[in-house]
Amino acid sequence: MIKPLISAALLGVCAVSWAADDSHAIEGVWETKTGGYVQIYQDGDTWNGRVVGSSDGVARYDENNPDESKRDRRLLGVTVLRDLKYAGDQTWEDGSIYSPDNGKTYSAKARLTDPDTLEARGYIGVSLLGRSQTWHRVGEDAPHLHKDLLK
Repeated sequence: MIKPLISAALLGVCAVSWAADDSHAIEGVWETKTGGYVQIYQDGDTWNGRVVGSSDGVARYDENNPDESKRDRRLLGVTVLRDLKYAGDQTWEDGSIYSPDNGKTYSAKARLTDPDTLEARGYIGVSLLGRSQTWHRVGEDAPHLHKDLLK
């Protein structure tokens, strides 16, 4: 009688601890609104994202970077999402996101709306003053994905 109770208790503890840590759900390669591929990966207690390709295979450059010496570098391999912290409930907060479109860095947060859809939001000061983009998860067989850059 005691053995089945212990087994059931251990199974319950394992199930709760597994369900409680869904922080890794954000990891993977995501296609942005503009067709860039960003791989989100864990680095210590935070999550970062870097450019690992684009859906059309066209090389893009960091031409709007405020640092003129970086304007001729390719975006491939550049970290554009930094220091997101898992806040629970499929949400990551307190990070920053770099926009190659204008060369500016914004505060960032992200939320999974389903396993393959991520709402990434860049903002200034408070989250109300910003804009969101919907990113879609892609597989490692996506065209023009630089697998050599994947972590």
